[in-house]
Amino acid sequence: MLTALRDIAVGDTRPDLTLILDIDPAQGLARAAARRGGEDRYEKMQVTFHERLREGYQAIAKAEPSRCTVIDASTGIEAIQAAIRAAIANRLGVAL
Repeated sequence: MLTALRDIAVGDTRPDLTLILDIDPAQGLARAAARRGGEDRYEKMQVTFHERLREGYQAIAKAEPSRCTVIDASTGIEAIQAAIRAAIANRLGVAL
C-alpha cells in the first residue's frame, strides 16, 4: 500500500543515494533522550515500534542496494561522519 502511494506521489523519481543511519532502537532512544533531556511523543512509543521501523529501513536497503547505503550509527560521531563522507565520495567518484 505504501509503495502504491509513493508511486502515485513521486512516480519514478528516486534519490541517487539514500543514507540509512542504522542503530539498535534502544541505543538510539537513549541517545535521543540524553540529547534533549527527555523524550518527545515519537520517542515515547514502544521499542517494538522502533524495531519494526528499523526492519522496514533494512528491507528498503536490501531491496535497493544500488541506491541505499547503511551507515553504522552505533559508533561515535567522528566515525559516522567519516562513513557518510566515504559513501558520498564513493557515489560521486571523488575524494572528500
